[in-house]
Amino acid sequence: MHPLRVIAAERAIRPVLFWSFVARLPLGLVFEALLFGVQKTTGSLALAGTVTGVASLCTAMAAPLQGRLLDRTPKPRIITCFAAAQVLTLLVLAGVVYAGDAPAVLLIVLAAAAGGTIPSVTAMTRLTLKRTLPSTSLNTAYSLDATSLEIIFIAGPTLTALGTVLWDPAVIFAGSAALVLVGTGGFLATAGERLREPLAGTAEGGTGAEDGPSERDTAGRDADYASPLRRRRMPVIWFVAAIALSALPLGMIESSLIQLTVERQTSIAPVGVALSVLSAGSLVGGLVYAAVSWRARPSVQFVALSLLQAGLLLLLLPEPGFLAITALLAAVGLFVVPLMSLTFLLLDRMSPPENWAQTQSWGGAANTAGSAAGIALGGAVAGASGSFIGILAATGIAFVSIAVALPAFRALSDR
Repeated sequence: MHPLRVIAAERAIRPVLFWSFVARLPLGLVFEALLFGVQKTTGSLALAGTVTGVASLCTAMAAPLQGRLLDRTPKPRIITCFAAAQVLTLLVLAGVVYAGDAPAVLLIVLAAAAGGTIPSVTAMTRLTLKRTLPSTSLNTAYSLDATSLEIIFIAGPTLTALGTVLWDPAVIFAGSAALVLVGTGGFLATAGERLREPLAGTAEGGTGAEDGPSERDTAGRDADYASPLRRRRMPVIWFVAAIALSALPLGMIESSLIQLTVERQTSIAPVGVALSVLSAGSLVGGLVYAAVSWRARPSVQFVALSLLQAGLLLLLLPEPGFLAITALLAAVGLFVVPLMSLTFLLLDRMSPPENWAQTQSWGGAANTAGSAAGIALGGAVAGASGSFIGILAATGIAFVSIAVALPAFRALSDR
């Protein structure tokens, strides 16, 4: 049976995915609301950028800590605590932004709290899928979940801007608090039993081998489990480094294209259109990827799709007109969601069972940090040396990230 039919037939998954989507909607709202709200309240775009940057940094820093807690404490309890802290922080932010004239220090502290208390609903959604669906359907399930996240990140800025214009940024914060409260509550109510199941290294999830659970005898499996980090640390480290590197190029391309408009003395509007088309391409790519049953191993798919995406970036080097650039970015976008779903599927198979949530969190943190750093690095390189050098550097890093991932994949194939 096709993986999509397997997923559709599993009725217990539907409410889990719905409430997970509701709980994660604020991911596309809060950071934009910080940018708009602080700028509107203080009149300082620099402070707004600083506050938003602090929130992003704290998100990346806190995710592995939350993952560590999730691996060592009952998962529903940790998700509940982080969700409660997130709701409280967002309500305080709503009040502060609505009142206006807040001290910069207070805004920075609240932004840090907002970024650091985001509950790991995404990782727990993947864990629920892992525990509910057969392993042959996981790649498709992860792709659908990544597509839903992409929808959130595409729609979020538009909804935030609309809310800011029609009402006030405080409404976005208060609404986000309600979404976290209701969505997380619904998610835990529908997925709670699966989250309470222990991640036993000898019984659940296999040993991380790429072709599914190992069929070794119990004695050999127990011997391997005695030192899982020693056996598996390096593949995870290599792959997390590759995730961070692979997240850099698109941000660098964005900054380089902005620099290209400066060099050509044209409007920045075509860059916005091109990036919107890239986002649309990512949605299409995610849906197409989920609809096809792939036979190649995940690591082979990852390398092949990464090479194709990097090859398309090479075609930007002649710096054609923006119509051609838009078409190329649409093609580049087709690979974004499939590569994201493959990233976390491969992390799932590399993770020691007792460090599963922490490993997933490191992957998410690496992607977040890489995306933010890519825009800054691209701006610095393209601003200093020109848009061509910025695009060249982005393309080079894309190929380097593939090379960095290869040792992790060799370790997977060895088991």
